[in-house]
Amino acid sequence: MVARHRLWAAIAACVVGVVVGFAVAAPASAAPMYPVNYNIAAALATGTFDADTPAPGVDKPHCRSTNHPVPVVLVHGTMTNQNASWQAIGPELANNGYCVYSTTVGRLPYSNGFGGVDKLENSATELAAFVTKVRKWTGAPKVDLIGHSQGAAINLTYLDKNQGYKNVARVVGLAGANNAPEFWSGIAGAIPGAQELLALGIPAASDLLSPASFRFTPRTYPGIEYVNIVSRYDELAIPKDVAFLPPGPNVRNLFVQSFCPDSHVGHLGMIADPGVTRILLNELDPGNRKPMTCAGFGIPF
Repeated sequence: MVARHRLWAAIAACVVGVVVGFAVAAPASAAPMYPVNYNIAAALATGTFDADTPAPGVDKPHCRSTNHPVPVVLVHGTMTNQNASWQAIGPELANNGYCVYSTTVGRLPYSNGFGGVDKLENSATELAAFVTKVRKWTGAPKVDLIGHSQGAAINLTYLDKNQGYKNVARVVGLAGANNAPEFWSGIAGAIPGAQELLALGIPAASDLLSPASFRFTPRTYPGIEYVNIVSRYDELAIPKDVAFLPPGPNVRNLFVQSFCPDSHVGHLGMIADPGVTRILLNELDPGNRKPMTCAGFGIPF
């Protein structure tokens, strides 16, 4: 009888050891499901004044993923932050087995929880420090960058001004500010003092309207894959190809409507649209594309 008890105790110990070992070594794909919030109004209401809190599933320092070994860094746009911007895409990526990271860049003393206010080069320097931290956390030599709106311009500035091209495998722009928007730049240029006023209050906006901010050499780096996704109904990206980069073998410029013809998703809606998220997931892992799931009309702003 004693021998039998000892046998069961040994079996139990082995089972516990296997379970504990799996829990410690489990890849990101085995992580718990994180709540995904596609309600952009709720995301803005809950996240705008909580700029230092990442979305669920984001910023796990010890994350490792065997399926997706390249960590993903999310970069928000103008007058927003990591929490408000990534409550949908952040946990969606984590639930799909990615190690996901975000931070709030470009805050100024008077902007409170709003990031994306300071000059592009200052935000890019902050991003450089954060990418260094992510690479130390994960041990990964390179990261993938996803930028929404101004976040795309920050990413390009980081590649150029901070030698970020050495640390990046892929750059994805969602309604990305990859060029100065000719329409809005023309309006600002026609109003005396508008550019100077913007530079005082929101330096990033002044940078975004200036073609000089986008004179990068080279415009794209051969060792990096670029994907740019924009909606034909984007009210800020005028003309629409302002969100695109020059064609090349490592550049994919995509319209949402090529995948979801009925979508009227707008600029902000790009970060809270299941159809856009599916396009993004397929572009991050092109070898394992899944069928499109479009979100109908989409958020038209």
